[in-house]
Amino acid sequence: MKKLYRHITTWLLATAGFLSPLTLWAQSENILKELDSTLEAAEQFVEARQTNIDAINSMLEGDNLSLQQQYDIYKNLYEQYLSFQFDKAMEMLDRRYELSVRMRNSTLITDDQIDRAMLYATSGMYYEAGEMLSEQIDTLNLQPYQKINYYVAQRRFHTDFRHYTSDAESRERSDMKRNYYCQRILEMTDEEDPVHQYVKVHILTEEGRWEEAEVLNMALLSKYQPNEHEYAMYAYDRARILEALERREEMCEWFARSAMADIRTATKDNAALCSLANSILEFEEVERAFRYVTISLNDALFYNAKLRPWQISGIMPHIEKAYREKEEQHKAHLVKQQKHSCFLAMIISVLAIALLALCCYMAWLLRSSHRKARQIRQMNEHIVTTNEELKVLNDKLATVNSNLGEANAVKEEYIALFLAMCSDYIDKFAKMQSGVKRKLSRGNIAELERELSSSKLMDEELKNFYQMFDDAFLNLYPNFVDEFNALLKPEAHIEPKRGESLSTEHRIFALIRLGITDSSRIASLLRYSVNTIYNYRARTKNFALGDRSSFEERIKTIGK
Repeated sequence: MKKLYRHITTWLLATAGFLSPLTLWAQSENILKELDSTLEAAEQFVEARQTNIDAINSMLEGDNLSLQQQYDIYKNLYEQYLSFQFDKAMEMLDRRYELSVRMRNSTLITDDQIDRAMLYATSGMYYEAGEMLSEQIDTLNLQPYQKINYYVAQRRFHTDFRHYTSDAESRERSDMKRNYYCQRILEMTDEEDPVHQYVKVHILTEEGRWEEAEVLNMALLSKYQPNEHEYAMYAYDRARILEALERREEMCEWFARSAMADIRTATKDNAALCSLANSILEFEEVERAFRYVTISLNDALFYNAKLRPWQISGIMPHIEKAYREKEEQHKAHLVKQQKHSCFLAMIISVLAIALLALCCYMAWLLRSSHRKARQIRQMNEHIVTTNEELKVLNDKLATVNSNLGEANAVKEEYIALFLAMCSDYIDKFAKMQSGVKRKLSRGNIAELERELSSSKLMDEELKNFYQMFDDAFLNLYPNFVDEFNALLKPEAHIEPKRGESLSTEHRIFALIRLGITDSSRIASLLRYSVNTIYNYRARTKNFALGDRSSFEERIKTIGK
């Protein structure tokens, strides 16, 4: 009896340990539902922010505004745009700076420079931030409040830059400077000042004193409401503290609270939603994580600074992979169910045939000999075997028909594309011929010579040709760029220019993939010199992984 009790107790403890994460996660579902509701209303908060901006902008239309009044309005607009639109915030800083220079107000000029350095640092423009802080700001004549703001900007710059740089010496130097400016901020601010407490929290986290950091962070959070931007910042810090304390569910809750505060304040430069998306993957919330990271990426693109999209791009593949794996698991489950259903159908069919054979066999026993009964059974078995062979042949035939259908569809599509290109060039030639005749009849020889000497038409046609080639080729080989880069060393990966689908190197090797290997033929198609094509091919092969002599042969296997 005692042995049975011990086994039952062990099983219950094991079951409780297995179910604990799911039970805990169920408790967080309410706050995620609240976050989803807040996301649905996000556009309303953005409209409210834009309405407020428009109202402030309208103040500039007033008559007889002094330079100081204009400066104050632009400063207000800068604060509105600061976490909303990077380009607009930078524009407002430019307007402020122009006005402060016109007023010859050195204090305001310094304010503008410190704000600009801070904006550079938070948006990932570290070179500009470092130059502004170290070379352009007159640190000898700072007001007390300006010193604090300057130290805060320096602390932020060195905190972020240490994560960006790969140079160990630069990282160590940034650590030292960050610690120095943290101490300067603490010396110049009161202990109850939010800036003092915020910096103190970060010092405690750097020292690994997580419990003390949590207490101070909660005191800081209590000063703000959930619809304030500062609440979002400090809630995000709390989530990071809980992450270090391995309190995963609470961490997700505070990421969600921070994200909701970002939404309510129409903050597009946010980090909480993306962090939450990455965190909830362990609870198998793949679809929700994918939705959150997509929204976060859209916010980052709307804000239009380089730092946040770069950060999200590091998380996006991980979430996309989990999302694809879940879809594949779902598809595999459906396939398994279909196979199971087919198997049951086969069993039922076999049982039905066996029952029929048994009935026939029993009837035959009454009327015929054992030899004829064996013949009937053999015939039935042959029929079953034949049916199975026919089923296999039918499946193969269906696959062949499907492949033929796809091949015909591709052929028809590119025949239509070829005809459209020919028709388009005939129309253009006819139009140009008509224009030439018209100008000749009018005696506009000089104008005709200018048009024929201009490369504009050729450049436009070449651009259209490149775009049409890119679209057609990527339709056949949609993963060409990724598979091409996989054959190169990581530092030599080639990405298309902005606004283009393929780079010049991609197009050269795309033609090689299509079987066109002669450099003169490639040069003729792409409108380059043969020497240029040769240099591109040689330079690219120099960065190939493995044997460079087989690089082009491996290119020809892409998409197979």
